[in-house]
Amino acid sequence: MTGRIEFYDEPTAWGVILGEDGRVYVVRGTRAPGSAPRVGDTVIFEPRDTTTGLRADAVRRVAPAQQSAARSAFRRPA
Repeated sequence: MTGRIEFYDEPTAWGVILGEDGRVYVVRGTRAPGSAPRVGDTVIFEPRDTTTGLRADAVRRVAPAQQSAARSAFRRPA
């Protein structure tokens, strides 16, 4: 399934993904390959329904978050 990172705490590897189905999935203790996910990143994952709620397993980033126009406005010209 595809989703978007809504929250991610790198030190604890805990976060929240909004799935393409509109449901919220929790990421726990899983460090994704490569750099840590950031809010807004598009990811793919395996959804799992557990007794404690919805989980996202095997999370992989497929596209970085879009940089906001406000942030890019403060960059110095190259």
